Amino acid sequence: MAELVTVHKTMEAEVARVVAYLENRCLHPVVLDDSEKMSPYRRQAHEIRIAVPETERDMAIRILEQMQQQEQVRLSPLVKKANAVVFTLIAVLALLAVVGLLDARGLWFYPLCVLVVVLAAPALVRRAWGRRPDASSAERTDRE
Repeated sequence: MAELVTVHKTMEAEVARVVAYLENRCLHPVVLDDSEKMSPYRRQAHEIRIAVPETERDMAIRILEQMQQQEQVRLSPLVKKANAVVFTLIAVLALLAVVGLLDARGLWFYPLCVLVVVLAAPALVRRAWGRRPDASSAERTDRE
């Protein structure tokens, strides 16, 4: 058998998925690290190496790149939505901080806090979880 070459490093939770993905494409992946021998603390932070025979190296790298591209396409709408919510929260908190610093007596700060809680918080929750997926993402999930 040809010499093994490491083609991917991943966390323990993803090892089975990556190995199955490579095996489904008629490759012969081998897990080099045994997570059972690690302490529970190290197991959470340690990357596990996945190797293939040297003759399958180029094909395995191309297949893993395709898998990562598919994951990026699948996750990009979620990342954009999360970024929008985080930036909105930062803007609201910055406004509260400025008003809190400039309003020594609290005449504007407390009503603004109430307004944020009553209006902005439900709006953020609705924005984060209330939207329906667009038709293109529904078609992608149907194809998979």
